[in-house]
Amino acid sequence: MNDHDLPELNQGTYLKETSLALWEGLPRILLAELFFSLVSLPAILLFLLGFVIPGILLGVFTMAPGYTALCAGIARSILREPPSFWDFPKAFAHFYWRGVLLGFLFSLPLISASLLLPSLQNPPVATIIWVGLGADLAMLFFLTALYLYIYPQIVIYDLKVNTALINSLRLAARYFGNTLGLISMAILLVLLATRVNDLLLVVFLGCWQVFVINNCRMVIYQELG
Repeated sequence: MNDHDLPELNQGTYLKETSLALWEGLPRILLAELFFSLVSLPAILLFLLGFVIPGILLGVFTMAPGYTALCAGIARSILREPPSFWDFPKAFAHFYWRGVLLGFLFSLPLISASLLLPSLQNPPVATIIWVGLGADLAMLFFLTALYLYIYPQIVIYDLKVNTALINSLRLAARYFGNTLGLISMAILLVLLATRVNDLLLVVFLGCWQVFVINNCRMVIYQELG
């Protein structure tokens, strides 16, 4: 189904339409999350075994394109496109290198932070360490804000990374309230999952992504008038 054939998204319909898309597409979302978990497992195991940087680097080539494929599967569900067992593998292959590039960008502050964090165990901690960690945290926030709009544009409109990046800089700033709301929602879901069961992180990730994709669709509608 074409994006324009779906009910209009605006401030008044966003919550209703997004909740409906989540409920109707939940089986497809859970299947996509299963695939995502499988491709992410090697990197997660390395991370849990203490090989932090190798885990991050492997995740660039597995988790990052897997996350792009997850977003693509959720977008297909939102757009009411016919389901297929092969949706995730096809999206994984189609968006692979774009996912790797986005994963590489996100890995830079993660690797930097993983190198700086051991210094906190040896007080007094030099000021430069705190500055570096603050810069890493700021970069992670900045990239997360951009990725809220980059991924939906890539998987729905099949845009190149540089085009989606330029658009996202404007959208993330112009709709900063939406951006901050989605990031806050993600933090709350992570805190909830860690208190209940860590496995909920994967489930919540897909559910949250429905809100992310529909937010991007809504602000693009507003931009286009």
